[in-house]
Amino acid sequence: MEYEIELKLLTNEQAGELINTKLLPQINAKVTQELLVLTNHYFDTPDRVLRKHDIGLRIRGNDQKFEQTLKTAGKSIGGLHQRPEYNVQLNEINKQTIVVPELKLFPVSAWPNNLDVDLLQTKIETLFTTHFTRQVFLFELANHDTVELVWDHGEIIANNRRTPICEVELELKKGKVASLFDLARQIVKILPTTIGKDSKAARGYHLLDETPFKEPISYQAVMPNNSQLSSNILVSMLDKALQDYQIYSMAIKNQYLPNVAHDVLLIITDLSEIVAKLHRIYNEHLLGISYSSLLDFAHEYSQLEKYNDRKALCDLLAHPKITEWQLNLVQYLAEQV
Repeated sequence: MEYEIELKLLTNEQAGELINTKLLPQINAKVTQELLVLTNHYFDTPDRVLRKHDIGLRIRGNDQKFEQTLKTAGKSIGGLHQRPEYNVQLNEINKQTIVVPELKLFPVSAWPNNLDVDLLQTKIETLFTTHFTRQVFLFELANHDTVELVWDHGEIIANNRRTPICEVELELKKGKVASLFDLARQIVKILPTTIGKDSKAARGYHLLDETPFKEPISYQAVMPNNSQLSSNILVSMLDKALQDYQIYSMAIKNQYLPNVAHDVLLIITDLSEIVAKLHRIYNEHLLGISYSSLLDFAHEYSQLEKYNDRKALCDLLAHPKITEWQLNLVQYLAEQV
């Protein structure tokens, strides 16, 4: 079993060129590069048993080499994903199929106790596929930490419907999580990015099922009047409010609704108050600069929200400074774990 610590940044088709021409020259690191052409088949039962258990199952092919992967339920902190992952190399010579995963190749401990793996084996089928080129950059940093950056460009295909893949993923291979975020901040300065919450598999399910836009429920403020909250409760509230911000701000991009736009302002206000309370307790640098950024953001956002200007709000939500304060808060949360 491996344990991924991964951050996903959604971007555009120019990302590959900008990484090569602008990012690489300014990185103080030994860089190893690789280009892969990947095809992935994702599997589940017709009634989505794996999806209900937050399990991802795929077979990945690259240059006639195949690997089956099982990703089980993990944690997500404001876009930083931490999931156990099991990988098995497949060998046709040993009669290992590359058409349907052989579930018994994964350890018994990988599966939830209430899943009948033998029954599951008889029901799984291919649901959707992804096809993309992957540029891999392995950065061995001056502090001896190692971070992998991958730039994926391609598409997801389900029931003859397609949606593009344009994303950067950062994975900490060795060292402190701060190194991952330092690299992310450098990327945000040169690329248009937003933090991605959904995996390729999650997006594949949405495409497959033609999941319609779902308006978020009316936001309920998380900041109670009680001023004597423990630091642990405040950290949990910060995580919840940050994830709410990402869900509601993405909803604005999908379909502008004035009530949802106003909910985002309420969330920003909650975030500001929570960060202020934590900063009074810990006086940490990341909290201080995040609080200042949130105050500026709240003021700018409230002015635009009055005019119901979707384009102006979406432009603001995609601005690098907005992604940067999110990265600061996600790093703070990750370092509390």
